[in-house]
Amino acid sequence: MGDRWVELADRVWVRRCEELDLSLGLVVGDDSCLVIDTGVSAEHGYEFATAVRELTPLPWQIAYTHDHFDHWFGTAAFGESAVWAVADGARFLSVGDVQRRRWAAKYRLQRREEAARAIGRSRLVPPNCRVNGAIGLDLGGRTVVLRQAGLAHTDNDMVVEVPDAGVLFAGDLLENGAPPSYGDAFPHHWPQVVEHLLSWRPRTVVPGHGDPVDYWWARNQARDMAEVSRLCAEVARGLVSAEEAAAHAPFGPETMRIALERTRLPAPPVPRAGVAAPEAARTAGVALDAALWAQVGVYEDPDCGVEPMQGSDEGQPPS
Repeated sequence: MGDRWVELADRVWVRRCEELDLSLGLVVGDDSCLVIDTGVSAEHGYEFATAVRELTPLPWQIAYTHDHFDHWFGTAAFGESAVWAVADGARFLSVGDVQRRRWAAKYRLQRREEAARAIGRSRLVPPNCRVNGAIGLDLGGRTVVLRQAGLAHTDNDMVVEVPDAGVLFAGDLLENGAPPSYGDAFPHHWPQVVEHLLSWRPRTVVPGHGDPVDYWWARNQARDMAEVSRLCAEVARGLVSAEEAAAHAPFGPETMRIALERTRLPAPPVPRAGVAAPEAARTAGVALDAALWAQVGVYEDPDCGVEPMQGSDEGQPPS
């Protein structure tokens, strides 16, 4: 069938990809456009960039929803560009090298030699614009919001909100067609983060993998994540066994076992003072990243040598 575009709203598209059932994004304004993730390899990125040029000739910026390889290994095909992410470039390069080796070996075990070689020869492009909190990018007649999502699927998740179109690009905070991946996750934080990100009730939510969904579908997956969190807490308190939790988990036994392993990690630091977390998080004793509730500053022409920090002069939009 091949990769294909699905139009979600006026000048908002998702690129549905065969490889890993991946969903990439494109948001177009009057002056520029934003590309959301870039694919699994430089070759895949070239196909994606070519497809973008079939829809718009405008200059692009790129947003990485997180540091897993399938969301950013295609960036070399896009040339010089502003690349936004939560984690810094050194972090992306470090984890990228590890993932490159791991996935090349996995593809070879699947007898997919060309896929392994494609990853191996992909030049990794780290982000050069860092998001801490939330920023708005003015694309010309349309502002999109890049929002740090705190600890959830990873420790560097970022979502893209398109308020005027009612679209939320959620990255791998949500998955349609497969269980959420808990390998790098924070099970107690994840559902609280998703609930907060859905609070503006987007009409369309784009998971990192699988077809776009609506608000209520996303709410249901957040509810199931909350059940995973509850089971993890009950196992920790000795109320149920790990075997019982695995048998009754919403996403299946293997996903539950991984989530239980992740909850044995040391707790993250508490939020910064002066920013209130949602009541549900405070009641549950969950320490959420205060950056999730940061105010939005709008950048018309971002200087990518500046890390946008909320609450300081350094983080104000360039004049």
